[in-house]
Amino acid sequence: MTRLPNMEKAGYFPLPSTVTQLIQTYITAPHGGRILDPAAGEGTALVTLAQSLQLEPYGVELHEERARLARESVQTFLTRQHLPHLPNQLANRTRILHDSYMNLITSRDGYNLLYLNPPYDHDQDDDGG
Repeated sequence: MTRLPNMEKAGYFPLPSTVTQLIQTYITAPHGGRILDPAAGEGTALVTLAQSLQLEPYGVELHEERARLARESVQTFLTRQHLPHLPNQLANRTRILHDSYMNLITSRDGYNLLYLNPPYDHDQDDDGG
């Protein structure tokens, strides 16, 4: 059975910025590549990692308001960040989809880094595992 507080938050548990900063010390990616966050939330971790690793941010968020906030966060990042490898026409494309990650269709080599902090709605007491 899913826990009621989790249902109320729709599986949204933003990663503390201190944890995101710790994660970024352990990962690398080719500069000029792309990062995908299929559970982007408000886009905070996605933008932080994109900035520190110099990657183009892309994400998917199921919740409409959080998807809007993630879009704003990514657009602000792209506006402030000078990415010489990123032509202007690419900077304005949609970066955050308001949909389920299960509906995402992408090429096999479309992203250099996949960042996963998905919503978890089951605990060890659940029948499903």
